[in-house]
Amino acid sequence: MKIHFIGIKGISMEFLATLCKSYGNEISGSDLRLSGHSEKNVAGADVAVYSYAIGENNPEYIEAKRLGIPLLSRAELLGKISRKYEKVIAVSGTHGKTTTTAMLMSALKDMDPTVHVGGTVNGKLGKIGGRELFVTEACEYHESFLSLEPNIGIVLNVELDHADYFKTYASFYDAFEKFSKQTKTLFVCGDNEARRLKGLEATYTFGFNEENDYRAILTGSKEGYFTFSALYKGKPFAEMTLNIRGRHNVLNALSVIAVCHHEGYSFSGIRDFKGVDRRFESLGKCRGIEYISDYAHHPHEIQCTLELAKSIYGRVLTVFEPHTYSRTQAFFKELAVALSASDRVIVLPIYAAREKPIRNVDAGLIAREGGFEIANSYEQASQMIRSVEGGYDAVIFMGAGSVDELARRYFALSVCDRK
Repeated sequence: MKIHFIGIKGISMEFLATLCKSYGNEISGSDLRLSGHSEKNVAGADVAVYSYAIGENNPEYIEAKRLGIPLLSRAELLGKISRKYEKVIAVSGTHGKTTTTAMLMSALKDMDPTVHVGGTVNGKLGKIGGRELFVTEACEYHESFLSLEPNIGIVLNVELDHADYFKTYASFYDAFEKFSKQTKTLFVCGDNEARRLKGLEATYTFGFNEENDYRAILTGSKEGYFTFSALYKGKPFAEMTLNIRGRHNVLNALSVIAVCHHEGYSFSGIRDFKGVDRRFESLGKCRGIEYISDYAHHPHEIQCTLELAKSIYGRVLTVFEPHTYSRTQAFFKELAVALSASDRVIVLPIYAAREKPIRNVDAGLIAREGGFEIANSYEQASQMIRSVEGGYDAVIFMGAGSVDELARRYFALSVCDRK
């Protein structure tokens, strides 16, 4: 079978294409980052797969429809693939699902799972393993995760996001309830709004609070790396020191430990896990300043990242790129509050991603609300950073768009300039 991927350079799409190829299918793909989109690209395809970044006005989408080529969304394909495996573990939540999925990949390495993760680890996409165990990140956008019927599910948190699709918190939460009811055994964080969700057959809670089925008790920390005891029904069964920073990652790790403990899997591989690319990733140090690239783009994520940064470093300069117009419009006040934990903030123009501009919505909404500086371009931001960075111990480039490119380019030039 020949499968054509429209928008193949998305992380999930590229991995799914590679996975389909491993099954013996012929694969083709197009992307704006390759040679663009053309109706000629779908010729000869038996199936065309598209992501939600692809609109119905895409020439390849239109041509596939005209030719009668079956169209599958990325989520639909993921659902079909998952049903090829004996057991499916799905990780969901507004925040932390990429890190937690990758942590499961590390913990379960001896099980040889196939792992679909929405980020890269040391530059690599997921893992193609055996046909017994499939571990996947389960994204809530457009209710994509409803294509899955997992044996085991994790819900880390349920905080409103994707304001372009979910208009109310009730509709957002309802999507997670539907997902939970399609999951046989569910592990939910008992410390937040996820605690009310119930699995189809069984539900377990995890968290710091005493009433959780699985509980973490912090026993030490050093430069943001935590040591904790894991308890089940009040009885300790494991001690863990993480190789990834942040108190929030203790909860991510605890969810993995809970699943593994319940299933009788070893989870010692968690100790080797050093994180996902762009999640509080240190690019290096130059002239006493630590440069960090971070994916945070939602208020809660920003809060956690800056709390961690402030606990490790002294003065922090944050260069923030808002992600999508709808998210900026919906959360600009909350974004400003979260960013105010930084000693200084430079706000970049909005990274549009899949969206078109919204009238009167720009980066100035956040900057004015928080009293931050605005850079109108990466070049201007670089000049602004260079003129003030000497007064800070860390510079964090933050956002889910292309700000990572600015971070790496700026750091590379900083190192070259200062040899």
